[in-house]
Amino acid sequence: MTTDFLAIAQTALAERLEGEDFEKSVSLRIKDVGNLMILGNAANVSDDRADCAIIADQPTFEKILKGELNPMKAALFGKLKITGDAKTAMKFGALFG
Repeated sequence: MTTDFLAIAQTALAERLEGEDFEKSVSLRIKDVGNLMILGNAANVSDDRADCAIIADQPTFEKILKGELNPMKAALFGKLKITGDAKTAMKFGALFG
């Protein structure tokens, strides 16, 4: 796994975040790769603490970003872990259908 995925994910999220406004921060913690922080309508590489953290491996995030896996279903099946503000996590999930 490489950190190149962070750049790919950042670009994919930028498209999804267009017109959005996250008042609270969401940290996407990609195991063995790195972290992306969503705040407002931007996603940036950051290790800062967020209001909500969504934790999963790279293959799971790849499927979510491609629209092949709904984040809420992924959480229900244990593919990703959510900590912190659940309402913010649900808003993130709504970006993907």
